[in-house]
Amino acid sequence: MKRTPMKKKTSNRGNATKEKKVEPKKVAPKPLNPFEVKVNKQKFHVLGQPTKHERGLPGVSRDKAQKKRTHTLLKEYKNRFKSNKMVDKRLGENNPKLTVEGKMEMRFLAEKIKSQNKKSKFLLGDDEVLTHRGQTLEDVERFDDPRSESEDEEDLRLGEAFVSDGHFGGGFLKKTDDTEEARNNRESLIDKLIVDSKKRKEERQKEKEETDDLTYQLDLDYKDILDGFAAAVKTPAKSEVPPVKLPDSHYDLLVGQLRCAPRGIPSDKLRSEEEVARINKEKLDKLETERLNRMKGEADPSIKITHKSADDLDDGFNLYAMDPMPVEQKTLSFDIKEASEQDNQVAAEEEESDDEGSGESGDDDSFSDLASSNEGEDDKEPVVEKKEKKVKRKTVTGKTVGNDEIPFVFKVPEEYDEFQQLMQSFKDQDQRTVLERMMKSNHPSLNGTNKAKLEKVFTFLMQYIHDLAGTDGGLQLLNDLAPVAFDLAQMIPSNSVASTLLDVLMEKREEFSNLKKQPVSVATLVFLKLTALIFPTSDFRHRVTTPAYHVLIESLHRPVVNLPIIQIGLGLSTVAYEFVSLSKRYIPEVIHYLHGVVQLAIPRPATEAAHNLVFPFRPVGVESQLLVLKDNTDSVSIPAVKLKLSEMEYNDQFRVSALNVAVQLISNFVDLWDELPAAAEIYNPILKSLLKLPLEFYNSQVKESVDTLVLRLEKLKAKTRTRLLHEAKKPRPLRLYEPVIEEYFEGRKKRVGSKEKLEKDKLQHKLKREMKGAIREIRKDNAFLGRQKIKEQIEKDNERKRKVKDLMSSLSIQEGEIKKMKKPKKK
Repeated sequence: MKRTPMKKKTSNRGNATKEKKVEPKKVAPKPLNPFEVKVNKQKFHVLGQPTKHERGLPGVSRDKAQKKRTHTLLKEYKNRFKSNKMVDKRLGENNPKLTVEGKMEMRFLAEKIKSQNKKSKFLLGDDEVLTHRGQTLEDVERFDDPRSESEDEEDLRLGEAFVSDGHFGGGFLKKTDDTEEARNNRESLIDKLIVDSKKRKEERQKEKEETDDLTYQLDLDYKDILDGFAAAVKTPAKSEVPPVKLPDSHYDLLVGQLRCAPRGIPSDKLRSEEEVARINKEKLDKLETERLNRMKGEADPSIKITHKSADDLDDGFNLYAMDPMPVEQKTLSFDIKEASEQDNQVAAEEEESDDEGSGESGDDDSFSDLASSNEGEDDKEPVVEKKEKKVKRKTVTGKTVGNDEIPFVFKVPEEYDEFQQLMQSFKDQDQRTVLERMMKSNHPSLNGTNKAKLEKVFTFLMQYIHDLAGTDGGLQLLNDLAPVAFDLAQMIPSNSVASTLLDVLMEKREEFSNLKKQPVSVATLVFLKLTALIFPTSDFRHRVTTPAYHVLIESLHRPVVNLPIIQIGLGLSTVAYEFVSLSKRYIPEVIHYLHGVVQLAIPRPATEAAHNLVFPFRPVGVESQLLVLKDNTDSVSIPAVKLKLSEMEYNDQFRVSALNVAVQLISNFVDLWDELPAAAEIYNPILKSLLKLPLEFYNSQVKESVDTLVLRLEKLKAKTRTRLLHEAKKPRPLRLYEPVIEEYFEGRKKRVGSKEKLEKDKLQHKLKREMKGAIREIRKDNAFLGRQKIKEQIEKDNERKRKVKDLMSSLSIQEGEIKKMKKPKKK
């Protein structure tokens, strides 16, 4: 039998090697379905213009997007209710290229590096606190105790003689000391040495503590000396001759730079409103107690009275300490002032009623800031002069009260009669002091109920001012009470002040509406003035000043039939100027009233009617010439005086003064409204009336005022004004239909504009394109999720149907078996 050579194995090996070297066959690309290719046609074909996406494959793109959403969006949708996740954070676990041994080596190396991350290789434990004799190493390193441990050990060592005798030269070798007595002496000597050593150690420790205490005290003293060194340098007196100053050396400059600066001197603490009120209340209580003690004849125990001889007459001698008298307050009157003197005050002081006042005397105008007279009242305490002198006393309601008997503490009366009786029991110049002390004694910061008490005081004060305005000589007292009313209005709620003043104004309005031929009362003028002082008049609408403004306008509509009505009307016009001095609001009623006052001074025949005189003036009759001078012979020598609200004689001097005040007020209003577009038309009738005045019968003051006003109005009339024109616009060219030809066309539209604008347009275009793409993708994602939800719902429905079908099948089988069992068997 012949053996066949083993060629198969060799051939198999050769084939195996050949098979490994054979490259895999390249898969031929799948031919495109011509029905899936979409050709994007162009409307116009341009030569040389590259086109993108000439042919599209919507089917292939749709399939790619479907697969991408299946691997990303579908997984997120299925895991939307899963909140836990296992994360393997072991080193190298997620690296498929590492073997098991490589992972173990990496973890071992990480642990070794972690254990070696110390500040020092000699640091045994990072978290351990090492101590030595109860102290941490940080405290020992401070070198508070510079002695070494060898010094403590030397204290416990025995003497050299004792060691040599007791150990090397003694013992059983020395027979003379080999007795019981010698051994006892040796032990007592050792104990004594130990006690002495401990004693010396305690003494050294005590001495060290004392040294440390002294060192600490010296350090403190040295710091105090340095702090007071700069402050203790005394400046040379003016009388002394200053020494010759040598040029500073470099060392002196360094010493000056290194010298410690002196400490800052603390200033007094700023007091709050409550503390100031409490201090004022305590001062008033103390002064009231002293006054009562003096009234009873009881001496103050704190005042030491020196002995006096029997023949001492007390000539110029004051027993008690003298207190300074309060500075005399400057008052303001309620007289009507010429508008020229108040023009520079009202506009600047309308809103700031607590600034510096005009400082005029009692004969000056009242229509300035009345609150200014109360400046500095908180810093000055009214003190009673203790000099023995005769004082004029005033008897009111059965009580006699002097100037030096004003109490320092007052209670708020319950009724107005008590308040009126209290105020009238003092002199006119003392009533302001009484009100101020009553306000300080019942300050709102002292007690919660004091605010209601001060509201009651304000109501009583308004009624008291009303009563004073109707009496002779009460206007001077109103000048003193007006600043107190302003301060009191700042301490109580504004709602209470507003309601009180509104009630008073409405009452005055009803009062003068019933009286046709009588002038408005002086009280109405006073309360309008107080309203302008307490509340802002420049607001467009205000709950108090707006009604007061309307009451003022209605007051000017009184029929002018006599001279007292003209007198009150000029006062109302002056108050109206204060109302509009800041806002520059136009009031035609005031200009019309002042024009009518000028018309009343023009003489005309009795039968001729003045066409410019309309209501509230009468065009014919005696009432149309109320300000015409009766005696023209000596009228040039009649001066123009300031009009007052009381004690006026209605004669030719009043007529001259009234005309002068009207001219000055018109001049003030011209300054206020000269910028109005219709200023020339407003003042043109007044200019014609001024030219008709018989100036030859008036003094030089009135002539100068009228001539100045006429020149201003003529300049205002001659002012040229431009016509109203439409806004100038650049003419728009006609639209051309010729093509725009570019010499060098780059294949795309050339955009015109700056670099920033082109960059902005480019970014906006990209943003718009990306926004559209994002919206499109979101819609496709929603459609994909919708299909997925429908698919899941269909699967759930099919599964339910299958389960129901299986259940019904099993039930039918069971029913059949039961029926079969119940069916009787037939033999």
